[in-house]
Amino acid sequence: MFDQDLIRKWLDEGTINHAQAEKMRADLEEYKAEHRSKKQIIAFSTIGAILIGIGAILFVASNWEKIGDTVKIMLLAGSTVGIHYTGYSLKYKNQKYSRLGSALLFLSALLFGASLFLIAQIYNINANNSTLVLIWLLGVFPLIYGYRSTAVAGLCSLLFYLWIGLLYSERNSLNESINILDLYLMSGIAIYFSGILHELSAKLKHTVSTFKFMGLQAVLIALFIYTFGPLESKGEEIISVIYAFLGLLFLAVLLSKSLRSRLTGFQTDMSMAVISFLMAGITLITTNSQVSEEAYMGFFNLVFLGLLVLLLYAGYSTEDIGIINTAMFWFIPLIFARYFDFFWDLLPRSFFFIIGGLALLTLSVVLERKRRELKAKFAGVGE
Repeated sequence: MFDQDLIRKWLDEGTINHAQAEKMRADLEEYKAEHRSKKQIIAFSTIGAILIGIGAILFVASNWEKIGDTVKIMLLAGSTVGIHYTGYSLKYKNQKYSRLGSALLFLSALLFGASLFLIAQIYNINANNSTLVLIWLLGVFPLIYGYRSTAVAGLCSLLFYLWIGLLYSERNSLNESINILDLYLMSGIAIYFSGILHELSAKLKHTVSTFKFMGLQAVLIALFIYTFGPLESKGEEIISVIYAFLGLLFLAVLLSKSLRSRLTGFQTDMSMAVISFLMAGITLITTNSQVSEEAYMGFFNLVFLGLLVLLLYAGYSTEDIGIINTAMFWFIPLIFARYFDFFWDLLPRSFFFIIGGLALLTLSVVLERKRRELKAKFAGVGE
């Protein structure tokens, strides 16, 4: 998509005349206004759909004791099916309201889960149950492909992480064999890899950015927590094998020329392979030798910082403002955390907070200015 700078460049070079430049500027402003309007409609539709769902759930919950069990189930199932059908009709039959239809389809996915937990409560089934989350996940997962829904893809990623957490708390055998951070780090890498696999198919590319984003965030959260120090090591040998296996899966795709040609984010994709092998190595080292807490923290701080720098480079190379935003966002908590580590005991409390606040404000201004410069340079990409 061209922008004002590009129009000015063409005008200076004589590629277009002043009349054509004015026409292009008018068309560009119209396109941007329409694009903003579409994003607002999507936001309002989604928020409205969620509010309707919350209202329906609260209505049933507030009258829970007054309604019979059969009526409760019929209300929950009927509202879920009714909203789903309405969304389908608006999106595919009456295509004038496709965005509203998409929002209602997403609402039906939320109501399906809410209905599961409320029905479980009717039959005195523990609602804090990983099986219910798994049923919710499997029940709405086909909507990702049937309706090409990126919102449901994000929901399924969150449900997968929730299921992993609940399963970990329920199964003592799992709790004893792996620590929770390794489990979530592996899960994030696996979700990201699923995004790569989806990118290999033209029909599934609508899910790529969502799966990659959700996987990358889990990886960054886990690595950031590791920068504070080691957790209790569990099942080190098998854990290192799993990390190495995940790394090999990435290499199998990324080093194949025929497959790599279909991918758009090679640098970011390769960083996940690097993280997998680094985790395999550090897990193997800690299994066979004693590593000090300082060395452990230093290693993960370097890994986390290196990953952020690589993400910035990848975002700049591919003109992906989303990757750049992610990297810039995570620079702030990293700097803030290390500032606390180094200066909490060295500075008086008043100076500590004043200096820290000024540093964060300056950093946020610099990062935001740089982000806007890059966004403008990418000629409207991400608008």
